[in-house]
Parts: sequence; C-alpha cells; structure tokens
Amino acid sequence: MDPRRLARKAVLGLERPVHGGLGWKYEGIEDFSSNLNPYGPPEEMSGFISEAASKLAHYPDDSSEEFRSAICEHHDVDMANVIAGAGSAELIRLFPETFLEAGDMVLMPRPTFSEYAFGCRLQGATVVEMPLEEENDLRLDIGKVIENIGGCKAVYLCNPNNPTGNIVPRKEVLELVRECERASVLMFLDETLLELVKGSKDISCVKEVDSFSNLFVIRSLTKCFAMPGMRIGYGVGGRDIVKLMSSARLSWNLGKIEQHVGARLLRDCQGHVAKAADMMASEGTRMSREIARTGVVEARVPDSFFFFSRCNGMKGSDVQGEMLERKVLVRDCASFGAPFDSYVRFAVKTPERNDMLISAFRSLAEARGRD
Repeated sequence: MDPRRLARKAVLGLERPVHGGLGWKYEGIEDFSSNLNPYGPPEEMSGFISEAASKLAHYPDDSSEEFRSAICEHHDVDMANVIAGAGSAELIRLFPETFLEAGDMVLMPRPTFSEYAFGCRLQGATVVEMPLEEENDLRLDIGKVIENIGGCKAVYLCNPNNPTGNIVPRKEVLELVRECERASVLMFLDETLLELVKGSKDISCVKEVDSFSNLFVIRSLTKCFAMPGMRIGYGVGGRDIVKLMSSARLSWNLGKIEQHVGARLLRDCQGHVAKAADMMASEGTRMSREIARTGVVEARVPDSFFFFSRCNGMKGSDVQGEMLERKVLVRDCASFGAPFDSYVRFAVKTPERNDMLISAFRSLAEARGRD
C-alpha cells in the first residue's frame, strides 16, 4: 500500500518551515540567531515551576482559567476574548484549521514568518504574497495591502515583522483592520515580538479586539521571557473568533506547569521585560554604528531588537559560516528565497555579548581585506 495515495493533496509536497534558534547544535557558540530576551528567564522561574510540580497527578484545567485570567488582567480584556495556546505556534496552526479550506486565498507579506504560509497551505488554501521592496527598506505599504484584499478570506501581518524587524504604526494597522472588516476579511496579527520593543503599548492592537469582529492577535511568552523550551502562548480576538477557535483546539493543550508559570510570569515579572526592552533600544543604535563600519553587512538602526542585514559581496550562508568560525551564530536567511539569500539576521543582546558580535564582524572584515 502507498500511503501517499491516501493522504490529503494539500499535504503532498509540503516542506517543513526553516527557523533560526539553532544554537543548541553548537558548543561554545554565542547564539544571535534567535530573538529572545537577552537577560534569559526571570530568576523566579524555577520557583514557579516547583509550585506547579506537585499537581502533576491531575489533568490540567482544559480551559486554562488561571493563565487566561492573568492575560485578562495584563491586557484589560475579557475572558471571552482570550484563548491559550501551546506557544503561538499552536494558534498559528489553529487559525487556518478553523477558518480556511481548499480554494480560499490569504494575503501576506514576503518575507515573513514561514509558519503562516505552511499552516494555510496545509488546509489547501492559496497564499498570495506581497513582496516587500528593498528600495522601500522592506517596509509594508498598507495602501497596497488594502488594494489587494479583494477575494481573500484572511490577511496576515507580523508586527514587528519577522525577519525584517520593521514595525507598522498602530494607526496604519487599525486602518487595515477596518478595511478588512468592511470587506469581510479576517485579520491575523502576530505581536509575539512586540513586548520586547520599547514603547510597545503604543503600537499594540490587543485592546482593540472588541471593536472589530475580524481581528485576532497572537502573543507569546517565549520571546519576552526567553523560554522557548516551554511552549506558552495566547491569542486575543473578537469573541466569535475565539469561540470558534476554542471549539476546534486540542484538549489539554497547556499542562499544569505551563498554565501556572504563564500566569505568574504575566503577573509578577513585567519589570524583567521592560528592563530588556530599554537596554536593547539603546544597544541597537550602538550596534548599528559599529557593525556598519566593518562593511561586512548593512546595519541600519532597527525598529525592534533584531537586525535583518544585506551582506556586502557575500551570501548569507558564507557570512554565517565565517561567523561560526569566530564563535558567533547569525541566521542565514536563504530560506526566505531570493534576494534574501544575501541577508543575515541577528539579535540585540547584552552589551558584553554584543561586543563579541561586533568583534567577530571586525575580524571578518580584516580577513576579507587580506584576501
């Protein structure tokens, strides 16, 4: 028997998305390829885990009430607007599972986070890409997006965008949400990276979910609390959107430890996030200046806390290899397709570790000068 003959057509030919964060593969390497809080998890983390460990003999609360209550307090929204997820990745998959089917079209920028398109194509939907233009610093033109929403069931937006790091102002995001609602188009907004951006409250659209019937926003604790090994995320959206997604989600999707840790982090550790956001805003400016001077890559000051930089005269894979020899890992962006095979992505960390990255770029520039 050939199982391929029995598989859904949408599954055949799919390739897994490629991601950064591969520092675990290398010993003695400083990993700049993932966008995490550079201060690491809060000191209280182990205590939060211990508090929940004694309750593992029971099934977790299927509604994740403790965690969702903390989300409501944090964002001043109602429980009916909130859904918990095993990381934002579960919700990225659940959204198309709930709303998309074969023949539907969705609109999203290119490049952006690859899981969106993967989840949509898995349901048989067609992904319509809007290329971000290098001459416009890879910034999204909201007007062009609005012009192309006709015939689409959903629009995807990542803010700040991954991998470019660019941010769309709140006013423009809400303009897009409003136009999508008029056209009966769903709006999927990814804010998983936003809390590590200084001034993020003035950019976020989470508190607007009750004003629109089509808006769904995802958040994650992975980035802002530097805990990718524990999958805790959540979505905030219009009540009907959340109700429909909740009916389709996996049962017991968050364990007891995840629910308790998530609630404690949101309630007690916001200062840890704010401290990192302030530091990285300052460091990003310094890193841009020093790295640009090496001439290895372009390094304009990022809107957020990570760089998406064109390599000068090299492919991203070549720069990645050279930097690994210097005990530093940056993300080769070839997986986003041409012309982004000539780009690398790297995050802002603490001043001491950023000095390591700067030194590695200087060393690479000197080596190129000797060739």
